[in-house]
Amino acid sequence: MPRVGFLSRIFGYSNAVVVYNTPPASAPVAITQIPAVVRAIQLISADIARLPISIEREDGTLVDSPVASLLNREASRWQSSFEFRRYLTSCALNDGNGIAVLRRDNNGMVVELQPVPIGSVVAELTEEGVQYRINNVVLTQDQVLHLGAFPDPMNPAWFVSPMDASGFAMRLAADQESAHSALIKTGSMGKVAIRHQGALSDESVEAIRNAWQTMHATADGASRPLILREGMTAERISQETSTSSIDSRRFSVQEIGRAFGVPPEMLFQQGGGALSSQAETARAYADGAISAWATAWESELTRKLCAPGEYAVVDTRPITRGSLKDQGTAWSKLVLAGIASPNDARLAIGLPPLVGYDTPTVSMPGGAAAAAFAPETEGTGND
Repeated sequence: MPRVGFLSRIFGYSNAVVVYNTPPASAPVAITQIPAVVRAIQLISADIARLPISIEREDGTLVDSPVASLLNREASRWQSSFEFRRYLTSCALNDGNGIAVLRRDNNGMVVELQPVPIGSVVAELTEEGVQYRINNVVLTQDQVLHLGAFPDPMNPAWFVSPMDASGFAMRLAADQESAHSALIKTGSMGKVAIRHQGALSDESVEAIRNAWQTMHATADGASRPLILREGMTAERISQETSTSSIDSRRFSVQEIGRAFGVPPEMLFQQGGGALSSQAETARAYADGAISAWATAWESELTRKLCAPGEYAVVDTRPITRGSLKDQGTAWSKLVLAGIASPNDARLAIGLPPLVGYDTPTVSMPGGAAAAAFAPETEGTGND
């Protein structure tokens, strides 16, 4: 008797071949193929997947938990933690919901995280909580890891994607891409009206229209000369210049950036941004996009995988770390002011610690006097 695998039992597929009959995502294909949308999804999902996750107690001490190994090394026997987190975040960005099945051992410990394809799960809010149905299998909320994007006002147990939440702006961006594509295919000629002094028969009008469509309404025909006879004239009645096209696409990128929380500078590489430095861009990206998704991961992991008194923490500092020059300037000031030790600065920039440099010392002018005066003032107040 052939062995039935875990995914085969859950999804109802054969043991030899796994075929995902996934329903189409809620967002149209044209929207998901817009370069700015693809770029935003790739940025957020990859950055969330590469950030380290730790399990900590309330006092900030680290916990040696197997959950941290699942989230930082291998999520399952066939998928790394980076691939797992990137896939689940991509599903949430595309469809609004990222679902994974928590596979536990006999002791109740989570040993594997199995992602579920988009459209394979139906969630239902019951008196016992949220129930998830995968084909004919019903799972409770403690058996499923559920990552969401924007809350669905019609269903507290479900989420909608950024593309659905800002559907009007996304459809407009898709229409602009389609219009730009159609204009390029016609050699950027726009719409042309051909006028004749006399009356033309229906056959003549159809022949002129077909000739224009065949000879000139293509990118290859843009360089062909237009020869008009019998006093006919050609007049352009609509056009799309390169400047207006770029402005239109820049507006679309800005709307997409607002929907995903990503600065437009990171989606559109031809300028036009309002931020003045790379540090400001990284800070806006971390505050607008990464922090929201990091919090979503933290809350779901803490609720489903952590023991009481333990919390999952996503370290977002690599996003705002900045260049080595910026890090050196900031840490040197902290070390000189006695706020941090030299080893703190070395560890922050990726250097090994040195013996004897674990204690902060004040090296700034006037800092030693201030440090000596502070305890004396404090003692006088206590007396």
